[in-house]
Amino acid sequence: MKLYIVRHGETDWNNEKKLQGRSDVPLNDYGRELAYITSEALKDVKFDAIYSSPLIRAYETATILKGDRDIEIIKDDRLREMCFGEYEGKFTGGLPQEFWYFFDAPERYIPAEGGESYEQVLDRAKNFIDTVIVPNSKAMETMMIVAHGALNKGLMVNLNHQEIKDWWSGVFQKNCCVNIYDIEG
Repeated sequence: MKLYIVRHGETDWNNEKKLQGRSDVPLNDYGRELAYITSEALKDVKFDAIYSSPLIRAYETATILKGDRDIEIIKDDRLREMCFGEYEGKFTGGLPQEFWYFFDAPERYIPAEGGESYEQVLDRAKNFIDTVIVPNSKAMETMMIVAHGALNKGLMVNLNHQEIKDWWSGVFQKNCCVNIYDIEG
């Protein structure tokens, strides 16, 4: 099975460098434009299933990417973005120094009050892989997931058999970036 992992289009908070997390921030005009460009690039791909985070920025991106395909978009709470607790909505440049472990040393990151740890996101991503992706890997030819930066990396860390310290290594998905995996079993 081919697995397409897509990050949502741009929002005003992306542009303003604010942490979004679970905050339900809509796409901006440029985010929609990116989604339409990506949709055009994927127009000939036949998707057997499309899964999306229920957050509006991901779901709207999934709706644009779906185009006129006669297929349901399945919302799944496990695909929500990592929760940043009290840091959500704040400018990243103004966050305390210990927040920067989030990018620079994920294995040392301690979430803000009400936030989620890397381990929790990794567990959600693994649960989605084990209960949705793996069981469908032989029955489907192509699946698309539309979600978020940290959550998508959680899927990739699991799929690549990496550790939390490797979370941000390799490709960082920009808005509407598509990563494609071959899933075999």
